Amino acid sequence: MKKILYIVALALAFVSCSDKVYEEINTDPTKADSINPASQLTYAELQMYGDMTFVDTYRLYTYAFTQHLMGCWNTTNYGGQHRANDNEMSRPWSNLYPGAIRNLTDAIDKTKNDPSMANLQAALRIFRVYVSGLLTDFYGDIPYSEAGLGYITGNTRPVYDKQSDIYYGFFEELKDAAKLFNSSANKIDTDPLFEGDIQAWKTFANSLRLRYAMRISEVNPTKAQEEIQAALADGVMTSKDGNACVKHMNITFSFGQDSYKDFRGNALSKYFYGNDPTNHQSYICTTFWDALFKNNDPRTSRICHFYIDDYMATTSPEGRIDMTDAVIATQIANPDMVVVQPNDPGCFSYSPWPNYPSNIAGSELAIAVEEVQKTHPEFKPNNNPRWLRPKLANNFMQSDNPGVLMTYAEVCFLQAEAAARNLASGDAKSWYEEGIRQSMEFLYDYYKCVAIPADAVAAYLQEPNIKWADGDLEKQLEQINTQAWILHFHNPAEAWANVRRSGYPKLLPPAGTDEYPIIDGAEIPVRLCYPLNEERYNGVNYNEAKSRVTGTYDWHAPVWWDVK
Repeated sequence: MKKILYIVALALAFVSCSDKVYEEINTDPTKADSINPASQLTYAELQMYGDMTFVDTYRLYTYAFTQHLMGCWNTTNYGGQHRANDNEMSRPWSNLYPGAIRNLTDAIDKTKNDPSMANLQAALRIFRVYVSGLLTDFYGDIPYSEAGLGYITGNTRPVYDKQSDIYYGFFEELKDAAKLFNSSANKIDTDPLFEGDIQAWKTFANSLRLRYAMRISEVNPTKAQEEIQAALADGVMTSKDGNACVKHMNITFSFGQDSYKDFRGNALSKYFYGNDPTNHQSYICTTFWDALFKNNDPRTSRICHFYIDDYMATTSPEGRIDMTDAVIATQIANPDMVVVQPNDPGCFSYSPWPNYPSNIAGSELAIAVEEVQKTHPEFKPNNNPRWLRPKLANNFMQSDNPGVLMTYAEVCFLQAEAAARNLASGDAKSWYEEGIRQSMEFLYDYYKCVAIPADAVAAYLQEPNIKWADGDLEKQLEQINTQAWILHFHNPAEAWANVRRSGYPKLLPPAGTDEYPIIDGAEIPVRLCYPLNEERYNGVNYNEAKSRVTGTYDWHAPVWWDVK
């Protein structure tokens, strides 16, 4: 990790220039002309979850659009009320193009003619596809074929490739890149994703092909089937050992200016933790809570906790009083009573204020409250009981949480859908159930959650809404993709993309309130809009891309593959 820190520092020195994507970025004479290309790969990998400015998009928009989180300024503020803010929508563009894309493109150019660097060249090309996939899924048509070439060719106004061409290009690029790996070439150094394991890189490339093929399955099912079968034949992830998760460090969180340049810790976890020492505001949305709790999902108490935050330390979540077991038990014992009060879509944690339930004398909750009052006699349970709103468990607020790019559990769900739709051979039910098992193990393996016993998993698989719907394809697709949505809580970009692609789960638009109305269209947004500065710096290509959108260009205009 010390070596990684040194590389990150070098990489940051290389890319820390103006946020403009064009002339200033590509010709700044004060920056290094060259850097170790392995360092550039490391930088790109760590940026995916280490860059506070980039992941701001997830906390303010994406988690609201997927209705995993809701209800506070710290997360889902803009997205919860559908507020189209150019600065927030621009973050993926203005950070990934001058950051990961420019570094990867430069490193690819430097290593392309050196056989000893074949493994690094392959990994760079694969990762450039991954980052470009994030960008095109956010924005639609984007600079791809000419992106990041300003320093190399002088082209500072790249064309916006059509999304269909970008996706078809992904398949070829991933296939070609995977063929470059050579056990005789130099090992990839400083790789916090796979530690230089070229077989893991190959299966990642093929698994991405599977993901992207499924992404286009509604708009071009013939091409999708061809690519799905080719990816499976070439070899996708076959166990959790192939999980693509970037490793981060256990560091002290801070929200100072320097923290925006420090990619060592998981910045998304940092936002979950928040910078309010008395109320770590990562509230679970009603939609997510209901999907877990109402189906007796054993993940409910691993992901969702009920904390009294009044007595916590100012710099850590220590001192939170965990009421989870008592709250859930009381809700189960009193199904007709409103005990748990998660945040509805579009509402804040205090609008409306939660109410402490009456007539629960003798319940586990009443007993737990009495225990709290023994050490904190000033505690009044009915005084602003926001602790009855489920929050994200402390496990997900650690700086060394993984940066999740793709998992074997996702591959299982993709194969389940491919089999169900006859896009590939296989037993859809088996893949679906294996995906659920792997999703549950993922919480233990990566977040130190309490392991879920095998009998609890088996019982969950027999729940009415979870049990495989034999003979009902549409219900099967709903089951598969709802489970993928639960899994992708840890991968917000993929969560939003797959909900748009599959149409599941069926998320209802937020209603808002008189105090906090829905601002820019009631329907859940389906893309981010290009940065307004693009019209100034690359106007011709920007306007041409906008003109290709059917109907009004705004964040309610679907991207090419989104026909649901």
